[in-house]
Amino acid sequence: MFLRHLRPPQKLSLLLIALFIIMLILMAIACSSSLPVAYLVTTSPTPTIELTHTVTATDTPTTIPTSTPTIPTQTATLVPTATISPTPTISGTPTITPTKTKGPYPTWTHRPTLSPTITLTRRPTLTVTLTLTRTITLTPTITPTPTPPFDYLRISRPGLLSKVTSPFRMEAYVIPGSDGMVYLDLIGEDSRPITQEALDYRNYAMQGIWFTHKVAFSIPGVVETARLSLSVNDRVGRKISITSVDLILLSLGRDEVTPPNVILEPYLIRYPRPDQTIQGGVVLVDGLARPVNDNPLIFELIDEQRNILGSAQMQIPPPTGDLSHTPFSITIPYTVSGHTPVRLTLRQESAGRIPGTVELASQTISLEP
Repeated sequence: MFLRHLRPPQKLSLLLIALFIIMLILMAIACSSSLPVAYLVTTSPTPTIELTHTVTATDTPTTIPTSTPTIPTQTATLVPTATISPTPTISGTPTITPTKTKGPYPTWTHRPTLSPTITLTRRPTLTVTLTLTRTITLTPTITPTPTPPFDYLRISRPGLLSKVTSPFRMEAYVIPGSDGMVYLDLIGEDSRPITQEALDYRNYAMQGIWFTHKVAFSIPGVVETARLSLSVNDRVGRKISITSVDLILLSLGRDEVTPPNVILEPYLIRYPRPDQTIQGGVVLVDGLARPVNDNPLIFELIDEQRNILGSAQMQIPPPTGDLSHTPFSITIPYTVSGHTPVRLTLRQESAGRIPGTVELASQTISLEP
């Protein structure tokens, strides 16, 4: 608003004065401070420049003539008074921003290349060791239709209840015992021995042979029932096997010979095996039997002094159907104080008028307490 009332010359003068004052202020600031212009300086307060202009003007108004204009004379006296209030002072703590000094360029260090190391650990090889433990099966599997061997001793002539006169011819298959002898007995109705012979086959000990032999006899009557028996012994006199056949003896007449009924072994022992050692006070016997009569089957454990250490009996029915033998299983208790070799025997007694053992089979085993 103030500048609008000034004339152009006055405005120019006022502008020059302001520029001059600004230059003086800048020079004063530069001299009074040693800081570079580049640094920032916080000043307080801000200087205020007050200018007081005194203008004295004398105007003499003159009537402007119509013909010739008269330019009035103006006398202007400018008394510039500059009052600087207050004097600018630098106060406060200057904030100095450090100049960045270029240093050496940073050295780029390559990161180490990570090379993964794979350690292969060999797993231990597992070696499987199979330990074979022999287990004794107390109940062996028995074939329902076994094929039993022939008799250890077998009389093939004469057959059961053949009528014979003296002497008659006998045919048999035998395996002589340890002593090499084959014992022949012809027993009468009152258990008397009619004929007893020891046939010497020591040259064929423990070997199977066929032989024929003439058997002579003498009876008090015309007809008599008798039993013809063959047996073999081991080295201590125990019976290994016995087989027999019942005959009809005639004082007069002709022979009537029948064929043998059965030529298979009557008793088969499946367990225990020959010469096996048994311990625990009980012998389990498994096997097959074809009974020769209705009497029970007798089991015995006989030591070398012919003492019976254990025995048992079992009634075995005759085989049925297609079976030639009947399976059986039995336990025989025993008592021993140490290692004892024994002979396990299976036998049947006569069911007729003539007493005695009619069939016997055996094998050797050993007993432990």
